[in-house]
Amino acid sequence: MVSVTDLKDFTLCKVIPWIRRKMGWKEPITNSQKIAKSVNLKEMVSDFPEPKYYEVHLRDKGSGLNGIVDVLTEDSVIEIKAFHRRFYNHFRIQLLAYAYLAERNGFRVRSSVLLMNKEKKINIEIRREHIEYIEKLVNRLIDSLEDDSPPVVNPSPLLCKACQYRRVCPVSVLL
Repeated sequence: MVSVTDLKDFTLCKVIPWIRRKMGWKEPITNSQKIAKSVNLKEMVSDFPEPKYYEVHLRDKGSGLNGIVDVLTEDSVIEIKAFHRRFYNHFRIQLLAYAYLAERNGFRVRSSVLLMNKEKKINIEIRREHIEYIEKLVNRLIDSLEDDSPPVVNPSPLLCKACQYRRVCPVSVLL
């Protein structure tokens, strides 16, 4: 089993999911993650059509990918972020992965949406190529997790400096 978070982190740095799986190290829960739990999802998506399902756990038996979609409608997956972020394009892979999972669970997803403070920041019209891309990426992630050696990466000092895993990372350029 691999999570959508693993997949998102894999696109950022291929070693992060390997560290969690092979070394058992986990990031501490942040204050923003704690506060996000108190967000009223129903209020955030009041403009979207019914029916809506909240915090839906989806799993693809074939690939082992799983995740919890904040909101699932008849034709959309919606990820909600409680805090505005200056940079948010790294959430695209998360949106595509949720669309993949919804498709694998019988939904016909037409769009995948990122909301920040009720504002649509990303709205992806889902195509077959998106689903195929996620399937290939999941397979690459699974292959990397099966290896006892960390994946080959080209670490960036800026990325490593911001990463909470740098203290245990076998490939980080920082001490």
